[in-house]
Amino acid sequence: MAPLRLPFDATLTMPGSKSHANRAIIAACLSSGNTTIRNATVCDDVDHLVHNLQTTGFALHYKDRKKGILLIRGRLPVLRKKKPVELFCGNAGTTTRFLTALACVVPGSFIITGDSAMRNRPIHDLVEALGLLGADIQDTNGCPPVFVGRRTIRGGSISLKSHKSSQYLSALLLIAPALSGGLSLHVSGSLPSRSYVDLTKHVMRDFGVTVRERKGAFSVSKHASYRSPRLYDIVGDHSAAGAFLVLAELTRSSARFSNLHQHSDQGDAVLPRVITRMRKGGTITIDCSDFPDQVMNLAMLAAFRGGQTLFTGISNLRHKECDRLAVLTRELRRAGITIREQGDDLIVRGIARLTPALLDPHHDHRMAFCFAILGSVHAGIRIKHSQCVSKSYPRFFEDLQILHHSSKPIAIIGMRGVGKSTFGKKLASSLRLKHIDTDSVFERKHGSIRSYFQRKRLVEFRREEERIVAECLKPHCVVSLGGGAIESPATRKILKERAVVISLQARSSSILQRLKRDRRPPLTPLPLVKEVPLIMKRRRPLEESVAHISLREPHDLRFAIHSLRALCSR
Repeated sequence: MAPLRLPFDATLTMPGSKSHANRAIIAACLSSGNTTIRNATVCDDVDHLVHNLQTTGFALHYKDRKKGILLIRGRLPVLRKKKPVELFCGNAGTTTRFLTALACVVPGSFIITGDSAMRNRPIHDLVEALGLLGADIQDTNGCPPVFVGRRTIRGGSISLKSHKSSQYLSALLLIAPALSGGLSLHVSGSLPSRSYVDLTKHVMRDFGVTVRERKGAFSVSKHASYRSPRLYDIVGDHSAAGAFLVLAELTRSSARFSNLHQHSDQGDAVLPRVITRMRKGGTITIDCSDFPDQVMNLAMLAAFRGGQTLFTGISNLRHKECDRLAVLTRELRRAGITIREQGDDLIVRGIARLTPALLDPHHDHRMAFCFAILGSVHAGIRIKHSQCVSKSYPRFFEDLQILHHSSKPIAIIGMRGVGKSTFGKKLASSLRLKHIDTDSVFERKHGSIRSYFQRKRLVEFRREEERIVAECLKPHCVVSLGGGAIESPATRKILKERAVVISLQARSSSILQRLKRDRRPPLTPLPLVKEVPLIMKRRRPLEESVAHISLREPHDLRFAIHSLRALCSR
């Protein structure tokens, strides 16, 4: 992987949430009526579920795989095969657990299995709960393969151990409307990833079923049944955005997402607030109970902040596609990051002194995402088996390349006469970017600035200048601003939000010499010799408040380019 050349400014479209899609697909298959599901991104986990449901006998198929449009005719199938039907789930934990529960309401016998990693992931607590409901079911040393006999379950009231995975509870809730006797579950112990249970309840409500919850007990009425909404949209995945948000934070970049909602009930939607909290120095503790899938990304951020970060509420990460705590610790140490396990918690100490490394994600998509962050800020990082991102986000590396080619606008500020336009043109040429001079844009629209001043008030000039600056601050551009633009609070705000800012500094004597040489008149009633120092004194703290890079005379182009790239490297 190659590190970023420059900070980026990009808008991406996230894949459909596989967690949302898999829940909606199960509900649609068990509903009455036909459902068209849109934006069910064809990643490994969703593909495994769809294929296995087809094998089981459910009626569903993709109308358009590229757009994730899935057509489902809701009904329970009737299997006529005498031999057990094998359902292979790869390393898809959600798919494996949901299908295990679903198999107990479908007539027939099944073997639910997966790859070598899946065959080592726990499932016994779910199997035990299904057995208490009357299923003929058996696991293999607490893990898949799971054997499900022909006897279907009718419902009842049981206690569920769910401390290893909230997917057990979600799997049972999703099949509850297919149980003639309803379902009542009392959850014993802690419930990890609570937000995913809320997502399950949300999907079931969308399909007409209410889950009642009170003091750790969940119930679905025996009269409940799924009703198809006919058209159902899968939301963009906040989990997938995590790597890009952390990378933007590390590189002073801007990442936006066309299909994510700020007030989403996805647990990972809180990540921007967590990132803000991690900006302060010192020792902090982050409880990740509701967003454990972001721990790998946040560990990257922790490696570069000033202080120690303790991540708690993450014990269930040991039972994911790999033991994420052990693998993350071992692999990041190879790259020089100070990280250690403390029981089922994780401690990361910044600031890292990195070394080149070949990192192994152990076929875990979320491990590959976080290693890609590291490779985007530090040279010499390579990732084994990086194609494992196909589990949830097949286009991940393609979207990462978009960031490499979406440079954030670079704004050049400083006193008039300091050389902003000349320097901006040279910088744009060297970086192969477009150069824009806001004063030139202004004059093309309104004529000379001096004559505009004579016709209008200063406040009107500043408002128009603010609009022009905002229009010009676009990706792939170097923008030279007028000397006084920095005096506008609105302009300073947009510079902080959207640009990398280079402040050109010069002695007042140098600026006076250039202004006199170019026969540029004073802007105030004062003579230039008094006006320049006075304005410089007023504007200097304003420039310092927004500048990422300050250049003294002579304005060294190579140093500027080196400083820009240093913003992205560690």
